[in-house]
Amino acid sequence: MRHASHRSPTRTAETIVISPKTPLSAKKKALRRAVCTLSVNMLKATAGTYGAHPSAKAFPGAVRMHAPRIVRTLSLAHTPPSAKMMPLIKPLGFASPLRATRYSTGLYAAPGEVVTIGIPTRMVRRLGVQIGCHSDRLDKWVAAGQDWRRMPLIVHTSVLTQQRSRVSNPFGGLVYLTCKPTAKAWKADITISNAVMSPLFVLDRTTERNWRKMVAETGAPWGELATDRLIITLPTSVLRHIKDPGKRMRIWDRIVGATMDLAQLPLPSYRPQRMVTDVHIGGGFMHSGYPVMVHHCPEAKLVTEDLISDPVRFSQPSKGGPTWGFFHEIGHNMQNLDWVFNGTVEVSVNFFSLYCFDKIVGGRDEAHPGVSNQGTAKALNEFFSVPADFKKWSRDPFLGLVTFRIVQNDFGWNLFKRTFKRYHTLGAHERPRGDAQKRDMLVRFMSEEAKANLAPYFTAWGIPLSRKLKQDLKRFPTWMPFNFPPAT
Repeated sequence: MRHASHRSPTRTAETIVISPKTPLSAKKKALRRAVCTLSVNMLKATAGTYGAHPSAKAFPGAVRMHAPRIVRTLSLAHTPPSAKMMPLIKPLGFASPLRATRYSTGLYAAPGEVVTIGIPTRMVRRLGVQIGCHSDRLDKWVAAGQDWRRMPLIVHTSVLTQQRSRVSNPFGGLVYLTCKPTAKAWKADITISNAVMSPLFVLDRTTERNWRKMVAETGAPWGELATDRLIITLPTSVLRHIKDPGKRMRIWDRIVGATMDLAQLPLPSYRPQRMVTDVHIGGGFMHSGYPVMVHHCPEAKLVTEDLISDPVRFSQPSKGGPTWGFFHEIGHNMQNLDWVFNGTVEVSVNFFSLYCFDKIVGGRDEAHPGVSNQGTAKALNEFFSVPADFKKWSRDPFLGLVTFRIVQNDFGWNLFKRTFKRYHTLGAHERPRGDAQKRDMLVRFMSEEAKANLAPYFTAWGIPLSRKLKQDLKRFPTWMPFNFPPAT
């Protein structure tokens, strides 16, 4: 008597369901290539060519059965950065400052369903559309070598080339209108048809009563919380538990405001920062950019959505956890590459982490093991037990942070603010070229703003500075912190 085979059916690109519980192994190279090829073809295809892909139900999620499809007309407006603002934002290399701006619509495209977008004739080819918020590709960067917890490409983007355009995405997603941030100013009424309402809270515009109604009635699996400083994209399952979105987003506003205050960037900015959670991102626990991408996947022990949705909890000890990470990644978006030299990418970003702990949380206690008293003493003693080594210094971000923390301890945060503001006035021909000029310029500006010669201090750490700079700064009294280098 023969028994029926119980082997699992062969997974193909067309039928595969990838999820945190059923990831696609990095060893399945042929299948991964096929999945990527199919994803690209589906996302580029004429609207309606493909229906919903089976993986869409797992992530980003299914639209609730029988959720009404609606027609909505939105009045949107775009203002480009001013001529004065452009030199300030161009050096913010980690922030993707010139990536297309997304305008939220509060609408969701169901997987595989065609959405129609109507725009004025004058806006044809000036506007784009994006369906989906999870824009990290998993076939690139760190994720390319990892087991995938979702499909590798799930976002559709296209230019609107007609007054009425039909668009679709086999994976579904939030609907955004897009344009280059530097595009000429415009205002337009845009009509979107056959989409599902998704929750969109806008600070000082959406009442909490309307918010409760939205999260109760929506059929969309994702929604957003927005201010003019930050837009956070979260699953509806998380948003339903938020009863006081205004209070929570005001805390986030203060966090973004703090980072911009330290960087001396003006508010309001030319567009809000964005933050999106995802079960699998391109690399890291989180990463900077537009948007800041944040891992949330309990199956992989990556949990963040409870904190993002309730920033009151940031007052709890971080110990280097998600709170530190949020401040860190928003800080990356504020780093001016003119003052970031080799070995300090992960050093100067943590100026913003510390500043947020000081100004928002109320102190650094248990912020991160790398800034603890014990960790600081150990790092100092080990480093100065032998001749200072710049290469060693460059490889240890928290050691580098100690270098600047000692300066901040004696001179305060205002020295850093005045220093950063100096960079905003640089002409194109005055900007530093190469690491040697970056090091010299940073120490020069800090010394001039402190009215103290800091060159001997930085030299003691092994940081190379030019002979000319050292000579120029002798006009100021030499500063050296107490017990430095440490006796023990």
